[in-house]
Amino acid sequence: MRKPGILSGVIVLVLAFIPASFAYAKLHDADTDRDGWPDEYERKLGTNPQERGDKPGPVDDPDMDGLTNVEEREVGTDPTDPDTDDDGLSDAQETLRGNSDPCIADTDKDGAGDLHEALDGTNPSRPDTDGDGWLDGAERTVGSDPLNPASTPETP
Repeated sequence: MRKPGILSGVIVLVLAFIPASFAYAKLHDADTDRDGWPDEYERKLGTNPQERGDKPGPVDDPDMDGLTNVEEREVGTDPTDPDTDDDGLSDAQETLRGNSDPCIADTDKDGAGDLHEALDGTNPSRPDTDGDGWLDGAERTVGSDPLNPASTPETP
């Protein structure tokens, strides 16, 4: 049985220093035809990533959510899905409001989804809207008011 030699150690050492995010970014952002649109987006939108003249229309909105292809690419949403995070708010609603992430269903991770926060008037980017030390989702669960700092869940 052969033992690994110096050459295999060098290869392992070199591979260890290639950042995984760099490798992912290169694959994720590949633009074979160099038309400014990543291949992944072109495939989603039904255009040919190999042909420079066949590219998505920048102002088209194939999912009809109110964001153009360019805007979808800028915010990282899926141009073929009107609600990328499936939280009940369209990608455009979340983007235009400016206080929730259209790629995360519960932006502030407080246990209350962004749609519930929009309907209740709480802030989807602040886990404790009223600043009373209780997460909005926890207050909602026990029946206290997440908009009123004087209303807190009873503690034993």
